[in-house]
Amino acid sequence: MLAELEKSAKIEIALAENPLFGVLAHAYQPPRSFNVELTFSGKLHHTSFSIFPAINGEITDQVYKPILGEVEHLPPGLVVSIYAPLRSYLKRNEPGVFARVREAVRNTVDREYVVLGDPLVHVILPLLPSSDQEMLLSAGRQAFTDDFGFAPKGLWLPETAVSKEVLVSARSVGYEFVPLRDSQVTNIPYGTCLDAKHNVCVVKTANNQEMAILLGNSGLSGFVSFQPWSTYNAEGFMAGRQQNEQKSGSNALMMMDLERFGHHQKGANDFLKRILEIQEGYGFSPINMRQVLEAKDWRREKTYVDVNDNTSWSCDHDLGRWTGQCGCDSPSESTRRIKQEFHENLTKMNEFINTSLDTRFPGWRSEFSNLFISFADDIFTGTNFGPSLDQMVKSAGGNEAKIKLYLAKIEVMVGMTSCGWFFGADDRPERSIPSSMIRGVKNLLPEFCI
Repeated sequence: MLAELEKSAKIEIALAENPLFGVLAHAYQPPRSFNVELTFSGKLHHTSFSIFPAINGEITDQVYKPILGEVEHLPPGLVVSIYAPLRSYLKRNEPGVFARVREAVRNTVDREYVVLGDPLVHVILPLLPSSDQEMLLSAGRQAFTDDFGFAPKGLWLPETAVSKEVLVSARSVGYEFVPLRDSQVTNIPYGTCLDAKHNVCVVKTANNQEMAILLGNSGLSGFVSFQPWSTYNAEGFMAGRQQNEQKSGSNALMMMDLERFGHHQKGANDFLKRILEIQEGYGFSPINMRQVLEAKDWRREKTYVDVNDNTSWSCDHDLGRWTGQCGCDSPSESTRRIKQEFHENLTKMNEFINTSLDTRFPGWRSEFSNLFISFADDIFTGTNFGPSLDQMVKSAGGNEAKIKLYLAKIEVMVGMTSCGWFFGADDRPERSIPSSMIRGVKNLLPEFCI
């Protein structure tokens, strides 16, 4: 008991005296191939796409293997999401790497607060109804638990796209905190600066629960993300943080794609590992969300804020990047129209499927979630899951109508993968994700008319 009290006291002192430092990193690849074949009443249904599947192996060697798989445990100060489609790729194509990643995660202190959960598919959650939000968040948390053996406390929202409704859904399935950029919060109490002491704040949800928000520094994150020279010298970089963020008391948490370190810039994985290794020597404390949330001082002096609804780290325009309503990444007018059509078509399809399932098969969400989790590795790696889906639904007493609707629901969810809309350039190959899924659903459900 005395040892625990001493440990708690040391944590309080460190949190009070040293600014927090860390890298909040998003490790993710979209499903790079999809393939399903199933015959209904003598007619073959086939939906597929393929988007540079070989690139995942290259990125694994550059990023995931050295940063996550060649370490005994994850380094203090690294908070990371390892998204479901990426885990599926590693399990199926790089099982040795995944085994080492899983071992490193299991060896990490306070792992539940270090490795973040996800909603299974990389969709823009505020654009979905709350029933879908909660279903995906619950399924994603279960899939994560199946992979790593524990339930995560933190959630990485796809593209950090947030709304108050999404936070209610996340809290309802057991999440305690989400990382956001500091530009995504508002109504900061007068006189409060979102500095090193206030970079973990709190939002009260509509049902009066609390969700902690871990804030990434937008300016510092952008600097590191888009200035290659910033990651040439680890010691020089940390000296800069000491002279800038630490001296001014500013937030020193960076928030970006993990692929920045080794793929977007070759060799930067060594830089990342080095700054995390030397951070304490420059007067910082590595971020540890369990320690922060349990610290008495933080619990006494919570900073309550609101979230800017329908914002993300890559679009502040009411999520218009995914609805065709804004100019993020400078899309042409034709590309903007395509984005708008994709969003409208998939949204209408999703509403039709949900209504059909609710009407014909009440209580379907639990069975569907379990099926999606069961077939996730097949779905995300281009393995034909159609016959297995058919067999499992029929063995539980389901009929062809239910199988069609379940398959259509899967195709819509995959079709809403954010990458299909993200880029502004014409003829991006990622657009085959929504376009092929829309064709697939039309083929499955001819009774649906847009």
